[in-house]
Amino acid sequence: MLATQDQFAGNDQQRGSDLCWALSHPTAKAIFTARGGYGSMRTLEALSSIVGSSDIWIQQQSPKWFVGFSDMTTLHLWLRKNNWASIHGPVATQWGLKHALIEQNIGDLASVLKGNEWHLNVSASQVVNPTPFRGELVGGNLSLLYAALGTPLQPDTNNKVLLIEDLDEYLYHIDRMIRSCNNAGLFSNLKALIVGSMIDMKDNQIPFGKSCKDIIVEALANQGFPILFDVEIGHDERNHGVKLGCDITFDLSKLSQKP
Repeated sequence: MLATQDQFAGNDQQRGSDLCWALSHPTAKAIFTARGGYGSMRTLEALSSIVGSSDIWIQQQSPKWFVGFSDMTTLHLWLRKNNWASIHGPVATQWGLKHALIEQNIGDLASVLKGNEWHLNVSASQVVNPTPFRGELVGGNLSLLYAALGTPLQPDTNNKVLLIEDLDEYLYHIDRMIRSCNNAGLFSNLKALIVGSMIDMKDNQIPFGKSCKDIIVEALANQGFPILFDVEIGHDERNHGVKLGCDITFDLSKLSQKP
């Protein structure tokens, strides 16, 4: 379906129906979302209006890979709440973009879907509180994690590895979101924090005076868990596909995930 309604890919009921069809498909092995933007909260509400309790319904479906990022974080959080793993990776409309890293992104995603081991080199300059770790990867877009605070979709991050990334936000809003997530306990007893791409940030005429890295280090570095910055996951041109709900390992030189 190529429906449109204002900013959305069709109305809420259409998108909810499409999601229902895809997640319940009897033979599909993977679902590729077309784009992000805004609307996944409304789509999930529409799904619930179709199936009743979306949590009960999804537990009755055969698991399949759900692929996307950005606004799709809401659906990743819902799936993880119901014990599905999913893939934080490029959306389908990115496959046709014209830049040098597209083929790498597509190849990387295909490799993850085939069940191959994934790894990404990380330099010492990217790491604060360097410590090896292994733990379940959860998270996604910071704005959507912030929006999930205090709701049933707020993720359980206890003893887990949290991924955050974002795009096109004011620096003061990044500060607000990080501190609100911290106050809500999202970073409590965290095994590690992976900071993906944080690009195209905006500032006011009177500068905020801190970069995204400064904001995160100031708020969180004293908690002692390792923080990895500038990891190639998210809205930048290089966007690795990684599995949420599965373990990720850091050995001080690279991140990796087993099949």
